[in-house]
Amino acid sequence: MTRIFFPSQAVILAAGINSRFVPFNSRNYHKSNFLLMGEPIIRQTVGVLKKAGIKEVVVITSPKDKMTKKSLENLGGKGIGLDFYTQKQPLGMASALLGVKRYLHDKFLVINPQQINIDTHLSRLKNIKTLSKNTVCLFSQSTDQPQKYGILGLKGKRVTKVVEKPANLSGLSNQRILGVYILNSDFMDLMGNFNITEYLLEEALNKYASQGEVIAIRSDHPALSLKYAWDLFSIANYKFSQFPQTPKVHKKAWVHPTAIISGPVVIENGAKIYEYTLIQGPCYIGKNCLVGSFCKIRKETVLEEDTELQNSVEIKHSIIGAKTHIHSGFIGDSIIGENCRIGAGFITANRRLDRDNIRVLIKDRLVDVGTSFGSVIGDNVKIGIHCGTNPGTVIASNSLVLPMTLISHQK
Repeated sequence: MTRIFFPSQAVILAAGINSRFVPFNSRNYHKSNFLLMGEPIIRQTVGVLKKAGIKEVVVITSPKDKMTKKSLENLGGKGIGLDFYTQKQPLGMASALLGVKRYLHDKFLVINPQQINIDTHLSRLKNIKTLSKNTVCLFSQSTDQPQKYGILGLKGKRVTKVVEKPANLSGLSNQRILGVYILNSDFMDLMGNFNITEYLLEEALNKYASQGEVIAIRSDHPALSLKYAWDLFSIANYKFSQFPQTPKVHKKAWVHPTAIISGPVVIENGAKIYEYTLIQGPCYIGKNCLVGSFCKIRKETVLEEDTELQNSVEIKHSIIGAKTHIHSGFIGDSIIGENCRIGAGFITANRRLDRDNIRVLIKDRLVDVGTSFGSVIGDNVKIGIHCGTNPGTVIASNSLVLPMTLISHQK
């Protein structure tokens, strides 16, 4: 037995087709390039990997994605090496890994690109004393929805089986795979003997557990996902948890003396906050934003660069994309894309009258999003005056909404 060594190489799987990330799936690049608080999410993840001690990152992208490499430019060569490879067909995680097998170290980390808190998960390794060099590590977390995940059978820390989305929980724990793996060359050799399927990775892990050592490393830190657009809220909330507890205003931002700013608020360079505005943290106000008179920015709101709120706009727990202009109204529990133009009196309803759960239509299926949710509006949308959306509405990118229109996709 030898003491566990920290992997120096990480693989980021960023080759998905974004089919459920509506309406932003119209962008021809991976969803992890979504700008959040002034920086692409995947760039934030690579920055955290670097701080955690990773020296080399292999990024796997899809053929049409030209943005990921651009998002990560200028990071390589500064204490971390970056290599990019293309997965020609979307055949799953195992196919992506096997496609770069010859470039992988004897032991390597595998993560998804939105895991900007990967350092917190990796900190759990310090509790592991000794491991064989051929041990596979799966980071796990408890769940009450096992039908959605890969679930582990456990004997202490040792994994006895891996079952994807089980219907029968016999012999299984409540621990699900987090999407953070430490794999090795022996495992890759074994996986290469299987036929390519969507869940080949889980099948190979299950086989390896029966003949080698697979352990579960439990982590209670947030499990950040990025399947649907509203998953951005959880990533933003993690970012907010890192904010200073008092306002941080850039020296080149301008704030009118009558504005009231409280709590964890970051206001970036060039932002302008006008008369009688109220900002309640945690909030992020990006570069060159303009927040007009009498606006109210409530907790957990993100305004990206060059956003303009003209007058008397109230925003609560929402993400507003770069260069979007909102005249007046209420935005609650919503995500609005880049370069949108929204006329006076726009209202997003974010609770059903009957207080039932809200469902959003994704790929001809209604997805439950809880009791408080507004709308998701794509890029380059133009909305006329006195319009509104009912809870759970999705507006496609490049749409034109005529004045006095009420939109609802709820069923």
